[in-house]
Amino acid sequence: MALRQRLYGWFPWLRAADLRLVAELVVIVLLVLVFVQIGDAVTEGDPQQLDERILLALRDTPADPVGPPWLENAMMHLSALGSGVVTGLVALIAVGFLILARRPAYAALVALCVIGTGLGMYVLKSIYERPRPTVVTHVDPPGGLSFPSGHSMISVALYLTLAVLVARALDQRRLRVFAVAVGVLLAVVIGFTRLYLGVHYPTDVLAGWTAGLGWALVCGLIARRLGNRGTVEDGGGDDVTAPST
Repeated sequence: MALRQRLYGWFPWLRAADLRLVAELVVIVLLVLVFVQIGDAVTEGDPQQLDERILLALRDTPADPVGPPWLENAMMHLSALGSGVVTGLVALIAVGFLILARRPAYAALVALCVIGTGLGMYVLKSIYERPRPTVVTHVDPPGGLSFPSGHSMISVALYLTLAVLVARALDQRRLRVFAVAVGVLLAVVIGFTRLYLGVHYPTDVLAGWTAGLGWALVCGLIARRLGNRGTVEDGGGDDVTAPST
């Protein structure tokens, strides 16, 4: 407390500044810089050999992933949790529920999160135009380009957003932590399945996580700013906050 009072005395503007907003902006900028660095490295081909070594480490042979057949099937099912069809359905259910629950700001946040992620993914893939891995055989043959991983990007953005919205409705801290941890776990597992199935390089997945987290933070920042100004109404009376933890 004494240190805080001294800081206020040395820097009076700290009293009025929204330090949370500053922290969020710093994190978003850092995520953008990390993504750009990954993209530049991929464009120059620097991580190609490491990417391929990691994919091969997950294979007994280039055509056969490690583990029994049931594990391969399980990975395909888990990977589907990040597909456009599944995430689109989850988002529609969430938006419908939030509208019925009279939480229009939260519903708009989920819709913005999904639509923005889809548009961003399309633009980024068009910019980098990285082909899919060829060093291993794809277990679940995909279409389109490889960088960044769309499954990884949407899973972070959507599931983390939903997890934080659920956490806001819970009273106990351990339940809130559990809800957010589940969202993070889903994103991590989905990203790993893309490597196991051989449809993405590790740098694709890392870039997808980075972009998805950055967009989730942007959605939370916008929603809270609007809520603080009274522009967005929230049925519960709280300001609207997205995944900015």
